[in-house]
Amino acid sequence: MGEAAEVMRRKIAAINAQDAKEALAAFSPDSVKEVPGTTLQGADQIVAYFSVLWEAFPDGRIDVTHVVEEGSVVAIRGRSSGTHLGTLRTPGGDIPPTGRRIDFSISDLYEVAGGVIVASYLHFDRLELLEQLGVVPAPTPA
Repeated sequence: MGEAAEVMRRKIAAINAQDAKEALAAFSPDSVKEVPGTTLQGADQIVAYFSVLWEAFPDGRIDVTHVVEEGSVVAIRGRSSGTHLGTLRTPGGDIPPTGRRIDFSISDLYEVAGGVIVASYLHFDRLELLEQLGVVPAPTPA
């Protein structure tokens, strides 16, 4: 395992521990993170995004199932899960706690330089998340 994978693992551990200080330390101050629906600029915005998720899903966690590393780039596949016990603040409005469990697939790609993440690109199915929360109806079998 190289530096990029080690930095990614440190970041995931900080996210799972809801440790804002360690999460902040994993990112360059001017890092960029693309997440579904927006682009976050700078480590402070990125950690604020995580804080919103920690509030909404206090038992939330990321489980990494696959890691591919090539030089300074590492890609992961995994699962994000938790229980919606707090308000989920979104650009489209707040979603009050539903008490529902979520569990969905994620993919994330990290670019690392100087021992920190300089760019990150997160992908997950927002519709699946909203269906699991009961905000939109899940499809019914034909």
